[in-house]
Amino acid sequence: MNVHDLFPSAAARSELQHHQLAGFDALWSLATDWHEAPNERRGGWSGVSRHLLDDGSAIFVKRQEDHLCRTLRHPLRGIPTFYREYRNILRLQRLAIGTLEALYYGDRRKGGHWQAILVTRALDDFSSLDDWNVANPQPTARQRQSLIAAIASACARLHRQRLQHSCLYGKHVFVRRSPSKPEAYEEDDVRLIDLEKLRRGISRERAGAHDLDQLRRHTSGWNDADWQFFTAAYRQQLDLLRR
Repeated sequence: MNVHDLFPSAAARSELQHHQLAGFDALWSLATDWHEAPNERRGGWSGVSRHLLDDGSAIFVKRQEDHLCRTLRHPLRGIPTFYREYRNILRLQRLAIGTLEALYYGDRRKGGHWQAILVTRALDDFSSLDDWNVANPQPTARQRQSLIAAIASACARLHRQRLQHSCLYGKHVFVRRSPSKPEAYEEDDVRLIDLEKLRRGISRERAGAHDLDQLRRHTSGWNDADWQFFTAAYRQQLDLLRR
């Protein structure tokens, strides 16, 4: 049984070692309740648990078995979907696009099954855009517009790299509950999550059109004026990135 352990940094390895969680067996056997009940698809299952560390911080431990996606390099056997998500998290980090902080990825073959684990730091200071809109039904004009502009900027940066999120819903755009600066959000207050389907698009334009259509259809709490402001801010940021 070969175990494939990956840590994005020495600091991540050291942190998990401190909590006796720097290995596949320890994480796979971790006794925690499901934060999201396992779903069964792709011939396997996948579920998410939240685990509180001794220092009071929290991590999400995502475990799956035989939950695979096919790629050009692995068209028949496929790879665990968490491996693709792990690589996409690191890709966005290299591009300075706000996303999750990965701490570990591992996989192994056991008893004819392919098991995989992805560990990320919990975004406890953030909430989804959908939840933020519910919690803040009447924000100040400055707060609302700065938030919309910050999300538009993050999307423009993503699409400028010809990257298509492919599942850009309001529940997958996380924003800081309170902005870093009083009453004014910035791009650093935005995180894009759920990157299993992120890929290179055919063109920047098509990647952007696909994602923004999804965002509009699957986000609640914004009116027509908000979307007009978003579109203008998105185009302005794209123009700045082209220079």
